[in-house]
Amino acid sequence: MKVIGFANKFYTLWDVTEETKDLGNGHKYVVTHFAYIKNISFDKETAFSKYPGLDFDENLRGKTQSWDTEKEIWENVDTYRFGKFKYEKIGDHDIDYLAWYWDQILGDHKEYVGSVLKKHGYEIRTWGDNNQYLVDPKTIENEKKAMEAMNEMTEKLNSSDSFDICFDHNPDEDGYCRVDDILYHFQEVKENWYNGFPYYLPVLNDKSKRIKNKNIKVTKFNTRNHENGSLVVEILNFEIVK
Repeated sequence: MKVIGFANKFYTLWDVTEETKDLGNGHKYVVTHFAYIKNISFDKETAFSKYPGLDFDENLRGKTQSWDTEKEIWENVDTYRFGKFKYEKIGDHDIDYLAWYWDQILGDHKEYVGSVLKKHGYEIRTWGDNNQYLVDPKTIENEKKAMEAMNEMTEKLNSSDSFDICFDHNPDEDGYCRVDDILYHFQEVKENWYNGFPYYLPVLNDKSKRIKNKNIKVTKFNTRNHENGSLVVEILNFEIVK
């Protein structure tokens, strides 16, 4: 097919042809050959009058040398396109590998692979500007257990004026201790040092209290939701149970 292009000064004549290479398994390459023929004219009207009916191809602007382009085409979405299973049908084997594969692909193929993963308990979630990420069944189950624990704790807190707890670690510099995905927050902590490293203790009646591995009775508290969705128990008063 003859078309007209434009170099730096001349309108140019080209022959553009396509060739399809069939690699099997629904996989093809379309090779487009752009063959430069000659300069036609400086003048646009003169060039198009010499070759009436020809289209102008913007891809040829500024070019006077022949070249080829290749476009990969897949006619199916249910076949691996690369990797150790290339050209094999996507099935129910090696789901962990399929989850990795999903993260490497785009378009309709990604949607199909995602539909297979969903049958195996995966979830596809969206964050930010339509960015997607995959969540595996184990993570989903852990999230479910954490939510159940949080709901159970919320019900327990709503029905009592106090509760007992034992922390196996000190709070962080902001006063937070995490237990079973629930954040317990001490209103005030004091920085201490041991062998060159800082650690933090909650303050009660202007004195630091060691709480690690000790039974604590929380006698005054309220609850709120953290920005990350966690339940926060604000510890307003507590005592060490001896």
